Amino acid sequence: DKDKISVIPNGFNPNIFKIIPKKIARKKLGLKENKKIILTVSRLYPEKGLEYLINAVDIVVNDNKKRDVLCIIIGDGILRKKIENMLPELNLKEYIKLAGFKPHEEIPIWMNAADVFVLPSLEEGNPTVMFEALGCGLPFIGTKVGGIPEIITSEDCGLLTEPANSKDLAEKILMALEREWNRKTIRKYAEQFTWENIGKKYVDLYNKAIGTY
Repeated sequence: DKDKISVIPNGFNPNIFKIIPKKIARKKLGLKENKKIILTVSRLYPEKGLEYLINAVDIVVNDNKKRDVLCIIIGDGILRKKIENMLPELNLKEYIKLAGFKPHEEIPIWMNAADVFVLPSLEEGNPTVMFEALGCGLPFIGTKVGGIPEIITSEDCGLLTEPANSKDLAEKILMALEREWNRKTIRKYAEQFTWENIGKKYVDLYNKAIGTY
């Protein structure tokens, strides 16, 4: 019975994940101001599709010799060694930075330093990192899997790409890097997903259930 099914998404802490000036964020992290930065925060596991992201970056870097790109991968896992070996093979050591594990409270700084967030997952639920990126006003590129298309419903906030398709992902990254995004608009959209608002949805649901049953 569809009337007895409610879907409540994940959320984010708006006091931690918020907009700060890109220049300040990059200065804190020692990142160059003139780079176009692609960011992902992910476990380095097969289902996260990072190999497709690396191949997409290879396409982006060679698109009209777009050499001002830097892709930062935050996270660790069983694929780290394989990814490390891929970079010299594709001549991408200069364009992809494996930053390793970072504490949660540091992630908002990396997000504010970036130009676009990419999550190339092959399978996914309702990733919290998506809401955190949007909370920082960061445009989000995600695959058409799991709950991602339910959240990225407008190109004002991000773009959707086919899973396991490096060419399509590269096209979306190039589109995103060439576009002027309104970070305040993205943040405004994200505010419906603050933990306070998500908490209210749970309270309303329990009250409805108590009244119904």
